[in-house]
Amino acid sequence: MKLRLTAKLKRLGRRLAVLPVPTRLGWYFFGASMLLFGAGSFYDESSFILLSCIPLALVLVNALAVWLNVRRIEFKRQLPRETHAGESVDVALLVHNAGWIPRFALELDDDNLPDLYRDESTNLVMSVSPGFVQKPHYAGVFGRRGLHVLENLLVTSAFPFGLVRMTRRLSFRNEILVYPRPARLSEEFERRIMRSARFYGESSVASRGQEEVYGVREYLPGQNVGRIHWRTTARTGKPMILELEGRQDASFVLLLDTFPIGDAGSLRQRLESAIGLIAGLTYFLTHQGVLFRFAWHGTNLQSSQPGRGDAHYHAIMERLAQAGFAEKRLSEWVPEVGVGIGNEVPVLVTLGPKEHAEASLRLGTGAIVIGAGGPDFKDYLRFDYLGRRSIASSELENASASGRRKATE
Repeated sequence: MKLRLTAKLKRLGRRLAVLPVPTRLGWYFFGASMLLFGAGSFYDESSFILLSCIPLALVLVNALAVWLNVRRIEFKRQLPRETHAGESVDVALLVHNAGWIPRFALELDDDNLPDLYRDESTNLVMSVSPGFVQKPHYAGVFGRRGLHVLENLLVTSAFPFGLVRMTRRLSFRNEILVYPRPARLSEEFERRIMRSARFYGESSVASRGQEEVYGVREYLPGQNVGRIHWRTTARTGKPMILELEGRQDASFVLLLDTFPIGDAGSLRQRLESAIGLIAGLTYFLTHQGVLFRFAWHGTNLQSSQPGRGDAHYHAIMERLAQAGFAEKRLSEWVPEVGVGIGNEVPVLVTLGPKEHAEASLRLGTGAIVIGAGGPDFKDYLRFDYLGRRSIASSELENASASGRRKATE
């Protein structure tokens, strides 16, 4: 019985919520009408009674107008499928008038997500002709990584007199995946990474007589400039490098250990710092054209294949966008990844002290272990003149790593 009553009350509330509601000015007009009607009845003055009909008629006409004004309005939302946290996103609202009469003065209020910061609280569409579409815009910034869902849009109108307001809720679901903000690596850390790349980039088998050339390919930043073939470079107009028989490129494996350990009060901060550093490494290695892969264990093991380029960058950032705390310790899942194979350089970022990870794992020679809660964590980061440790939006826009054309929905 109580459930039925609750359901009926909710249904009644939804129906009342879409009815025209007088504004403050509308209540003034309604009150004036009642006062004139009361005065006319008290003093038996028919002129007062006639005058009382004017403000009431304006309120009723406005109620009918707003009811017609918000009917048969359709909308779609256009926004990128992915972005970085803290990066400005342009959101377009396509408002279509599917009716036979023009619509005027429509106020659009998009979903108010707690992590979405907009430059305008609402958008105003002055007029939409029958069968036409208006396209208002607003700029928004998502402050937190993850999958965000935009669904509802409120259309409000008080046209033409502003005496009665009516609101209608429209639904159109959009999902946007927000990548973590890549951290800016320190110059010393970048040099350390590139030293490893150049060391392993030299052919280890060339010293054993297997240095025969079997082809040329385009030079990528971080490779040995001593093997650039200048004749081919002059002919093609872009740097070309010799490919040696048996040569293997340098490669990295990025390991993210998010098993909760240490002070519970700083776990979330250390998690975001670790993910930001991995995102910074992904951005840097992609920008340098170095071969690398990524591995992380949440509810299950997520390990990517070695790759380079924008597609590889976005595939890893999609995993980082929804990364959380791990359910297994590092020692339980890292053997499945195959760390330290061949010329691969492991880079491990853990939430706990790096000494524990170094003592419990055999990552091989040249492994880089970073503890997100360690006192030297800031040594791996670089701050700009404003004190920011993340990559700026202008750098992300100009970099090839985020230059992929983003489809809209």
